[in-house]
Amino acid sequence: MPSRHYARASALAGISALAGCAAGRPSLAALPVREYRGQYTSASSASWFRPCGATRADSAWWVSLEGRADRQLDRARASQGLAPGTPVYVRWCAARSDGSALDLGPRPGAPALLVREVLEVRPATPDACAGA
Repeated sequence: MPSRHYARASALAGISALAGCAAGRPSLAALPVREYRGQYTSASSASWFRPCGATRADSAWWVSLEGRADRQLDRARASQGLAPGTPVYVRWCAARSDGSALDLGPRPGAPALLVREVLEVRPATPDACAGA
């Protein structure tokens, strides 16, 4: 059975393909991919990421995981005994929309990430971002 993240990533891919056809609006596939580090929290309705260095006042970024990244995250959580929904520290490669180019996620206009590859997952701790 496909996970909820995979279903969201598939829907996001369709949306981004349509958005790419709109004049003056880049597709998510055209956005550069880079490495991000921070805290990831998932819930049944949405998944959120707060990058290292962000303050509490900064808004969290909406997250969608592509199929491969979703499987990588599930395997990493399982191997460490981390329950789904438990906040974790992540290091991953993702494309980011600043929220103005594409209206994605539960809060259109908020930053959004499309995660392509999961590089590291570990328990979230207060000092997880130290040295990041």
